[in-house]
Amino acid sequence: MQATLTASPDAHATPGRSLVADWAAFVAITYAFTWTLLIAGVKLGWSEDYLTISGAGPAVAALILSRRWKRDARPSGSRWLWFLGLLPLCWIVLSLHASWWSSSNGLPVHLKPLQLIPALAPAWILSSLSSANQGIRSLGRRLLHPPNRWAAFAVLFFPVLLGIPSAIAYALGARLVWPGLGGVTLVSVATASMSFFSNILFAGVQEEPGWRGFLLDRLQSRCSPLSASLLVWLPWALWHAPVDYYRPVRFTLVQEILLRVVFLIPLTIILTWFYNRSAKSIQVVIIFHAAMNTFPYVAAYYQPAWFVVFLFAAYAVIADRMWSRSSVTSTREQIAR
Repeated sequence: MQATLTASPDAHATPGRSLVADWAAFVAITYAFTWTLLIAGVKLGWSEDYLTISGAGPAVAALILSRRWKRDARPSGSRWLWFLGLLPLCWIVLSLHASWWSSSNGLPVHLKPLQLIPALAPAWILSSLSSANQGIRSLGRRLLHPPNRWAAFAVLFFPVLLGIPSAIAYALGARLVWPGLGGVTLVSVATASMSFFSNILFAGVQEEPGWRGFLLDRLQSRCSPLSASLLVWLPWALWHAPVDYYRPVRFTLVQEILLRVVFLIPLTIILTWFYNRSAKSIQVVIIFHAAMNTFPYVAAYYQPAWFVVFLFAAYAVIADRMWSRSSVTSTREQIAR
């Protein structure tokens, strides 16, 4: 892993602002942005595509709180070039995902001009790589960098960890949960791929710069990785509440507990493990987040195989001594060697 990706524990701390103030400010900005846009959008009848912009709350909060108020001499024109170059890509991915996922007749191409509006958010977040502000630029450089082995591991984590026990269970006669993509065809593979890229841009990019890139990073300057994970998990879980309430089929209380408590806690721990192991690469946790949101909807799996997520979370805690604050430093030293 490139040493340039590693940031100091207080890399995102603003002088004179405490950890509690950072945590509270991040949660307040994130919730205000997401809940206001989401609830207003639902009441106004926005479609799912346009509601995605509300999910940018965590990244918006991270960009605001990472800002250094002493401006650099660097010109900011290059950020606009990045933004204008990325905007069409984000727009095309959103448009194709929306049209392919709902289509049963080939792969139509429907590019809707108004979908440029939700595409603005991931394009602007990614363009922070070239921001004139050093604090924002530091965050952006951990978003966009050459992929490495940890990025590959993040892509393969769910297909391997769930795929192997699912294949064994299927061979023994167990019933699998099958996605509604019509088997392994060119259309289903293309639809699954576009779903993955859409989740990268409109879930991972809009969330992970905040939850892991800012909040986890800041918390680990004073807390152990395990404690920091739990302090990220709670606001992350509650942040989804309006989505769970307003979705077409609302979550029951049992579903809410299973997804946001039972499964989200080990997944949060695993995301912390990936983040620390990859030398604080936001890109890696974005890829993991996208794979987590995509795999169960595009590939068959054996439902009890999800238990391996708990086993891996336990391995991560023990292997990296995540209950100890010193484990972050020791992990960085192992990567450096």
